[in-house]
Amino acid sequence: MTELAEPIAAVAERPIELEKFVSQRETERWCKRLSPAYPAADYWLCHEARILQGFQRDQRYAARFISVDLDHRILVTEAAGHPLTHWLSTPVGEQEHPFQRSSDLVRLILASLRALQHLSRQGLVHGGLRPDVIVLRQNDRGEIDFDSLTLIDFGVAHSAQLRVEKPLFIDLASPDAVYLGPALREAVQRDWQTYAKLVGEAGKSTWYELSDSARRQYESVLIPDLAVNAIDWRADLFALGHWFKQISLHRIDYYKDAHQEQLPALIKKMQKPVLSGGFTSLDACIKAFEALEIDNRMLVIPEAPHTAGVFTMQPSPTLHATQSNKAVPVAVKRDDEFSPAPIGMVKRERQHAPSPSSRGRFVGIGIGLIIVATGGAVFLRSHEQQANQVKQPIVAAAAVNDPAPTAPPVPMADTATATPNIAAPAVDKAAQAPDPTALSGLSLADLTAAAEHGDPTAQTQLGLRYRKGQGVPADNGKAVEWYRRAADQKHAEAQAYLGFMYMTGRGVRKDFAEAARYSKLAAEQNNATGQLNLALLYLSGRGVPLSKIEGYRWLKKASGTDSTAAERLAEVKRTLSPAELAQAEAQ
Repeated sequence: MTELAEPIAAVAERPIELEKFVSQRETERWCKRLSPAYPAADYWLCHEARILQGFQRDQRYAARFISVDLDHRILVTEAAGHPLTHWLSTPVGEQEHPFQRSSDLVRLILASLRALQHLSRQGLVHGGLRPDVIVLRQNDRGEIDFDSLTLIDFGVAHSAQLRVEKPLFIDLASPDAVYLGPALREAVQRDWQTYAKLVGEAGKSTWYELSDSARRQYESVLIPDLAVNAIDWRADLFALGHWFKQISLHRIDYYKDAHQEQLPALIKKMQKPVLSGGFTSLDACIKAFEALEIDNRMLVIPEAPHTAGVFTMQPSPTLHATQSNKAVPVAVKRDDEFSPAPIGMVKRERQHAPSPSSRGRFVGIGIGLIIVATGGAVFLRSHEQQANQVKQPIVAAAAVNDPAPTAPPVPMADTATATPNIAAPAVDKAAQAPDPTALSGLSLADLTAAAEHGDPTAQTQLGLRYRKGQGVPADNGKAVEWYRRAADQKHAEAQAYLGFMYMTGRGVRKDFAEAARYSKLAAEQNNATGQLNLALLYLSGRGVPLSKIEGYRWLKKASGTDSTAAERLAEVKRTLSPAELAQAEAQ
């Protein structure tokens, strides 16, 4: 079955929720809650608690362990600050996030590498480094304190003393899993094959392939010699390289001309094997970034993110059963891994610890995932990829895009919406533009010829190629030019993409009013990307009046074909009063 076969009927249950709260002692704490259906929750929570307790003598870079409640499947830790996903969706003046200057990005990279070096010297492999688990706080001057970097989730970490004894409960097929290095991916697959053989179902290699009987045995089966325990620091370096590549694909203000070549090259090197030119050690990697000349000016951030929930980016399998025991489709992330968060949706942190009855109340609202994954955070399976014959997910940029990554909130991406299929304009079929996939096999010369002869679909696809640098040098200015030609012909997809370019200031001066205008033109033609981005603009009050009701209205329209919009719709719905909800539904 292809992604175009049918829409996603419902938003999948979240296996993991991460919530921030302020304790009675006014300390910032994090509550990690596993779903009731999460297999072997007791084992994984106790394993993480033991990992965290190993930091008691030296608390650098790790959240402080507070308690674990197995009855309610909760682990509580303490760490001050905000996750990287939220920072990446926090505008600072004319900048979309605090690390848009190359000097500040270098500081962030070095802080992350030093944290990784500290873990490695303790013999610990994190295994799940992501922007949602990296926390940073501000100092007294309102600057990000890079020395404060703390990791708040060690759910799949291991060391020689604390080995993992169950296959990692992650979904390698999920778009969220692209940050996992080849060695780690291979180890996870081998471990599931070993498990399947032990429970009498040899030949299977994923959670979804196992029978209900085999899944139930996951609670009790322990395997001391799993392949994942042989993974070393290179897996963590690969993950950091992936996420920083996403951020660097975002617009960066380079302090030195040399940064424009050196910085991406060093980040790319983080993901290379040693024999292919990768770093031979973490010390060598750190020294390479320390050699970059950076601006001594520190960036003052007027206001920190006001969010409590964190949308976890861990690629856990969906938990509810399906008729075929196959993976339930997940929300595809957009091209821009980390994009601006809708300000109107963030909540201030709750001033009390969560009770068991509050399960699910604090939902991750602010990833720009960042997350963000905008189709990208990651390797996408999006309409745009299909248009370019990409058969495997590809890396793009995102809420932190190209990502929300997602982020954080949902990235406002210029790929075809996270939904596998964008609704066509409500016009007679004979008048509709041809399916973009029909152009995927065209050479650049043929596509350009069709575009120059006025074909709006060809113009849109040519714009995408310039936007992505696929077969041509990446050029946002030319992408905008071709998008505009198609948009002037009322091509909905081009209007949505052009709105995104105005929204993020790519190839044009950032203009939220124009972003809203083009997004609305696309939205009114039932284009889900336009509807989603228009909703985000309403929710943040950018280019249009701030209105949760209008945001809800457009999210509802997009949710029929867009799983990301459906998920965001549920989050917005919880923020509406009964009167507001009635008004929104009446429209």
